[in-house]
Amino acid sequence: MLEQLAVVLESDGAVHWGQWMRKARAHLLNGDAYGVEYLLSAYGGMSSLNDLVLGQSFVAGVFAWKPGHVELNERFDALRDEAATLAYAIKRAQD
Repeated sequence: MLEQLAVVLESDGAVHWGQWMRKARAHLLNGDAYGVEYLLSAYGGMSSLNDLVLGQSFVAGVFAWKPGHVELNERFDALRDEAATLAYAIKRAQD
């Protein structure tokens, strides 16, 4: 799930968030429960993963939507929501 999310993010140039997902994934693959907290920390506060909208660009200083932006954001939203749902489920199981 997190690898797919990273690929979608990076495909639109959101490298920072892609790397965030890969780091969370690496923690989880190593059996490090911190990966759940790290992942969930991406969802809160200003300029969080929740605020991100993909498929935007500026062409000659003018805002434009990239082709396929609706489908890209639908995929991103689904992956983002599923990652959070799974992270919260893991967190509940640990408590």
